[in-house]
Amino acid sequence: MNIKTKDVIIAGGGLAGLTLAHQLKSSQPELDILVVEKNTFPVPEKTAKVGESTVEIGSHYLKETLGLSRHFDERHLRKHGLRCFFGSPQDDFSQHDELGVSELFGLPTYQIDRGAIENYLQKLITSNGVELIDSASTSDISISKSDNAITIDSPRGKQRYNSRWLVDAAGRQSLLRNKLGLQKSSAHKGNALWFRIDRQIKLDQWSSNEPWQARIKQPSTRWLSTNHLMGAGYWVWVIPLDNGATSIGIVMDDQAFSEHDFSTYDSTFGWLQKNHPRCAEAIDGAELLDYVVINDYSLDCKQMFSEQGWGLTGESGVFADPFYSPGSDFIAFNNTFISDLVKSDFSGQDIRLKSRVYQNINRSFFDSTMSLYTGQYGGFGDRRMMSLKLVWDYSYYWGVLTLLFFRSAISDVALMRELNPILRSAQVINAHVQALFRSRAKQRLVLPAQGIFMNQYPLPCLQHFNQILSDQSSHSTQQALGGNVEKLHRIAFYIEQMLQENAGMSICDEERSLFGDYRKHVLA
Repeated sequence: MNIKTKDVIIAGGGLAGLTLAHQLKSSQPELDILVVEKNTFPVPEKTAKVGESTVEIGSHYLKETLGLSRHFDERHLRKHGLRCFFGSPQDDFSQHDELGVSELFGLPTYQIDRGAIENYLQKLITSNGVELIDSASTSDISISKSDNAITIDSPRGKQRYNSRWLVDAAGRQSLLRNKLGLQKSSAHKGNALWFRIDRQIKLDQWSSNEPWQARIKQPSTRWLSTNHLMGAGYWVWVIPLDNGATSIGIVMDDQAFSEHDFSTYDSTFGWLQKNHPRCAEAIDGAELLDYVVINDYSLDCKQMFSEQGWGLTGESGVFADPFYSPGSDFIAFNNTFISDLVKSDFSGQDIRLKSRVYQNINRSFFDSTMSLYTGQYGGFGDRRMMSLKLVWDYSYYWGVLTLLFFRSAISDVALMRELNPILRSAQVINAHVQALFRSRAKQRLVLPAQGIFMNQYPLPCLQHFNQILSDQSSHSTQQALGGNVEKLHRIAFYIEQMLQENAGMSICDEERSLFGDYRKHVLA
């Protein structure tokens, strides 16, 4: 068998592997890179992959870091925020309680067609000199201090490649995690099913109520949000794609999942008819494109990067939860760390310390993200809890994680050491607030729907964090992070107040400077 040598081999040609190949080749054109993918290009659009929604870090990575702005403007839908609906009135959908924004914050996010972007990236990287072998299966993989190797079977026959760097981007095949015994149990237990239908679902058409329609500054744009239908222990997503299809998913904790049979589309449709009849009515009769069920989806991993020349990215390493759509964020984190390690290694630097620091940073980010979900699904139908949870989770995400990524701080080892005391303070207050949410979530409350709108756009604290992200020149990263974390401590104080059963409607000046009049909607 002929053995060939590459600088970098990426096992997996999905979003994680293709973006990593593009990032590496763009920054180091001299690298000889091979991507191995089990599927055949072009992959089908509409049903290629689930995970169609991006948030700020993933969007910034794809558009700015990778320079894909034009492709996104041409092929993908700009997302109109995350929107949640509570309660189950059987008549007019406008009587649901609604949590979301009346207009967009300044930082763009997207609903992406995974097939479209992966086909685009495949053409882009191969035109730039990356070798890609599709329709290929991995029959053997080996890791050593001196060399890494992969054996593949493809239409070209059996081939073996050696490389200095080997990256597992093959998703839940978990090539390296299984090979190296890196499996780690996750405390978060969740189950998901999803399907795509060949019909464009416009949620704005679910009610003709004029005041409800007028809540949104740009008329008839609710459908462009990542819309969530909420319940105790579960949520349903409704995500539009630019090709006219719609992605529907149901995500549940073990208790909610065990209460019904979701093994077939027909049984799931029956559940929707009972719990979310307007959604069932909207999809009734549409062509079903696919149907997938996955149990216990959360993944953890002991180690993601090594000075021995291997790394994991995408779902080959870790996966938290689909709520808030953090998957592309962790692709951005992992690819950034791996790219810098590869660059440093090929320039002759000793990467032992850097690989450990990146592992610790990545672990910290993942643990913070996991805290948003573990033990909290019971409260997902609780309007009060979720109206406060989203404010807190946005504030922490924008004020800490997004700031660090936007300012390229995560790969600056010296700066991250300098920021460590501030980050520890942020982690402590986040852990405290998430514990409050977990305590309330145990009650699995569902409050009677009143048709109220909890509009997050006017909240001064959220406007502040977005402004800091947009204006990167006025403060140093340390100043900006320190100010944000100080504000997080103040926000946490009032969230704890509003979660109390005896919370009053009185709003002091400091609270108003952070939340405006949000309390009267939260406690309605």
